[in-house]
Amino acid sequence: MRVATVREFRNKATSYFKNEEPILVTRHGKVTGLYLPIEHPESFPIELRKELLIRLGESISRSLAQKGISEEKLLAGFDAFKKTRRRR
Repeated sequence: MRVATVREFRNKATSYFKNEEPILVTRHGKVTGLYLPIEHPESFPIELRKELLIRLGESISRSLAQKGISEEKLLAGFDAFKKTRRRR
């Protein structure tokens, strides 16, 4: 298992994604994440995929609530972003 700092993981993410080695991500010497490559995503158990999506959704909801951002405000921000992207 490889160990990488958040900055190193961010800067080398594309090369890390090509490997099959798990990566332990640290920040200030403390573990903040773990990257586990999946060889065949279609064989990943559906129950685990559902659980991961549920937890991700809950995490995003908590983060938005802490920042005081409503769903409407978030969608308005996406719409504004899309409009600026089309002009480029």
